[in-house]
Formats: sequence, structure tokens, C-alpha cells
Amino acid sequence: VGFIRKLPHLLVAAFKSTLEEAIQADVLLHLVDVTHPMAFEQAAASIDVLKELGASGKPMITVLNKVDKLTDSSLVVKFRTRYPHVITISAKTGEGFKELIEEMVAELRKRRSLVWLKIPQEKYHLVNEVLRHGTVLCQEYEENNVVLHAELPLPVVGRLKEFISEEHPS
Repeated sequence: VGFIRKLPHLLVAAFKSTLEEAIQADVLLHLVDVTHPMAFEQAAASIDVLKELGASGKPMITVLNKVDKLTDSSLVVKFRTRYPHVITISAKTGEGFKELIEEMVAELRKRRSLVWLKIPQEKYHLVNEVLRHGTVLCQEYEENNVVLHAELPLPVVGRLKEFISEEHPS
């Protein structure tokens, strides 16, 4: 969402409702046109809206776009002093995308865990939850249990903690 000065109140409300999805996100990408004369002000306005929405505690990667057009490299240094996690890219040339993807994967991995689960078949709805939210690396059947080796978001791991097995059960 681009921030424009003096937006009508209804339009601001519409942007906020769109941004409310940020509350559900695991990681936020804060995209900034680093060549814009008011880049710092726009970035600060974005952060203010995220604070209003209660999403300020979310992990965030600040992505500075258009570095291929940047004439003053000190701007990148200024952003790096203000924002802790900065990646530079050029959507036009593709520069920096490999690093951005690596950072996104690293952030997401911090919020996931690799676990072995032993779920009774009568609680198969929990297996469906694992399949819906995680990546199943192995699925076996042992007596009346479904045994899963899965990578899951930490909140899902917390909900399934009673079914976690310390090691491969076989």
C-alpha cells in the first residue's frame, strides 16, 4: 500500500482493513521505494499504521526497492540504522531477490519446528490440521496411531504438544 498525503478518511479506513491481515502474518515485508524523495516519511507512516493495528511486534524485513536507480548510497545506510532488517533489491533487474528469499526462508524457519507426532486415529482431525498447516516429511501407521514427522508452525506445535514423541517411534 502506498501512502499518499491527505487521503480521505474512508480511503484510509479501507487501507487499514486491507492491512489488518498483517496481524495474521508470520513475517512482514516492508517494501519501500528508496528513490522516492519522501521514502523515510512513507516508511514511518507504514510503521505507524502497523502499530495502530497491533502488528508492530511482528518480525519485519524492510525491502528497499529500486537500488538500480539509487544515486546516493548513504540512504541505504540511513535505513539500516533506523530499521534492523534491511534488504536491497531491484524489481527491474532482479538484483537482491536471492538474498530476500533467503531472509524470508530464515525468518519463517525461526517460527517452525521439526517434530515427530503420534496421533491416535480417532483424533484424525488433528492429522488434517498437520497436513493443512505443515510439511509432512514422513507418515506411517503404528497400531491405532498415525505417526508423522512434520515441520510445523510453532503455534500448531503448541496445540499438539501432548502428541509429540521425542524420537522416531519405530
